[in-house]
Amino acid sequence: MASGSEYLWSATEKWRELSDQAEAGVLEIPEEVASHCDAVCATYLDHLDDMLVKTAYLVDIDAYGTLPSAQLLGAKFKRLADGEQGSAAAVIRQHIEVIELMRSVFRRYFVDTEAVDQSVGARIGGIGAGLGSRSATPHPFSRPRTPAVP
Repeated sequence: MASGSEYLWSATEKWRELSDQAEAGVLEIPEEVASHCDAVCATYLDHLDDMLVKTAYLVDIDAYGTLPSAQLLGAKFKRLADGEQGSAAAVIRQHIEVIELMRSVFRRYFVDTEAVDQSVGARIGGIGAGLGSRSATPHPFSRPRTPAVP
């Protein structure tokens, strides 16, 4: 059975592989599905960010008293809560990294689409504006049209 850090490393590697497949066009995710998954990831990231902030308040070293052994015990628990390596905060940061990688895969399917849609829309708008300006200016060899009289 894999430990927590092995699992996170494995998840990170799997999502990097999926990202590469998506970039190569091998992995296809429908835009609606990708958009929904991205929204769920965004909600989960908010939750993880809240948890990360709260790790700073998990341990109050002063609550352990003034004895040197109590201070050492409080410092140990503080490191486990929000230290750099092996702490709850470090694990939460690793989870955030995996979820952000997941989002990058999902966003590829609708952010690129939105950018292309906007680009194409702008080009079509430019063409339409050009056509509109030409039709407003009469051709030098054309005669004004008069309605047919019955």
